[in-house]
Amino acid sequence: MPRQHPPTLDRTAATPLADQIATYYQSQITAGHLLPGDRLPPIREIAEATGTTRTTVQDAYKQLADLGLVTGEVGRGTTVLAREGARAKASPLSAFAEAALHQQQEMPGAPSLPAGRALVANFAELAPDGAGFPVDALRAAMDHVLQTRGAELLGYGHAATGMLELRELLCERARRDEPAASPDDILVTAGAQQGLDLVLRTFCTQGDAVVLTSPSYHQMFGLLKAHGLRAVEVPFTSAGLDLQAFERAVRRSDVRLCYLMPSFHNPTGRTLDEAQRRALIDIAAKTEVPILEDEYQDALRFRGTPPPSLRALDPRGLTVTVQTFSKGLFPGLRVGWVHGGPRALRPMAAVKRFVDLETSPLLQVALCEFIKSGAMDRYLATLNRELRERHATLQRVLARDLPSGCSLTDPDGGFIAWLELPLQGQGDRLAELAVARGVRVVPGRTFDAHGHSSRGVRLSLSRADCTQIEAGATVLQELVHELVRGPALLPTRNFL
Repeated sequence: MPRQHPPTLDRTAATPLADQIATYYQSQITAGHLLPGDRLPPIREIAEATGTTRTTVQDAYKQLADLGLVTGEVGRGTTVLAREGARAKASPLSAFAEAALHQQQEMPGAPSLPAGRALVANFAELAPDGAGFPVDALRAAMDHVLQTRGAELLGYGHAATGMLELRELLCERARRDEPAASPDDILVTAGAQQGLDLVLRTFCTQGDAVVLTSPSYHQMFGLLKAHGLRAVEVPFTSAGLDLQAFERAVRRSDVRLCYLMPSFHNPTGRTLDEAQRRALIDIAAKTEVPILEDEYQDALRFRGTPPPSLRALDPRGLTVTVQTFSKGLFPGLRVGWVHGGPRALRPMAAVKRFVDLETSPLLQVALCEFIKSGAMDRYLATLNRELRERHATLQRVLARDLPSGCSLTDPDGGFIAWLELPLQGQGDRLAELAVARGVRVVPGRTFDAHGHSSRGVRLSLSRADCTQIEAGATVLQELVHELVRGPALLPTRNFL
């Protein structure tokens, strides 16, 4: 039987914790993921993993016994009973598929505009605006490589790690900050999302725990649940990462990975400074817990000098950095890469070989041609100038007169900023009120591993120009003042 991960409990729900535990294991048995003869985890283990008492877990197991689903015996633990028709009722889906489907259905997101309401500003989408894409330059690059190497590139490339010429080009750019970078340190992937998945497959097994920030990238929650992994949250605030909580987390025996977004963090836009990076690496270096460093917006810095990467600071060679062309260039290419040492990349390349054989050779070489032509650097220079102006407009309009207890992050790069209000739930209420006035934002609860109410909202500037930002920020400014003056209002509906 695969190792079962414990249930995720919602302490804000009206349902008692024992009932939540019982419901979780009942669904696992009904779906056929726990079969007759399988044993439930020991009561002590579940109590420790969920932060409940043994009595609570005992009550949950008693409910299962009363339903005729399990039996408990001293010295043998709690065992799943055979049920007539159980095989017929078992789900044909894998645990991975069921968890992914459930997460997709339950994940909150930005509310949609009401019927008839004109859009004032779209701060919800985190995707580059295709109107500015240098399509002609990419077409020219694609035509050139097809004309000169089409027969070769339309076949298999026989390189799970990626085409050597792209890996050399990526290393050449990385050597500006890391002189020792080598093509052997690069694994080309189908976007950053595949990179994240490969890292989880390489380091984690069902039932393990992964440290991540609170708030954090919402798509990671689905990946964790699909892989049967648990989230261990560490606060990430205006003061930076809570290093004491981080140290406690990485010392847990069930933790197998840390997922961090140190630059232009999603959803807050914050960046860890060099001192914090060195401090967290000093903590991690006392363990064998790998770090997954997500640098999805690293090319979008418009101000300041980038601090050293966590990978460059890690003496163990156990930090891998996931990067992508999706935010700084074309998301439709689905090309990203993982940068790391041999301890991580060799097994990861073997995993990738059995997942998809390889990333498209044609797209990789066309991308090389595009980069060598200078088109990418010209596009990024234009994009970063525009981002600097958009963020300046947001700060000028929204940050100038925020009520006491409110804050707006002022990132040095990237598409996003984070607006936070004084009380829990006010961020989610702001998202609901804003969309009624034509302004779309993403409620902060989207970025909580358990969907709890939030004080903040994420503002993406990728799909709003300066005129729209000014109009949308004015609406948000008015609503923030209304919310802070009035009573603490919680959301009246779920954003699904």
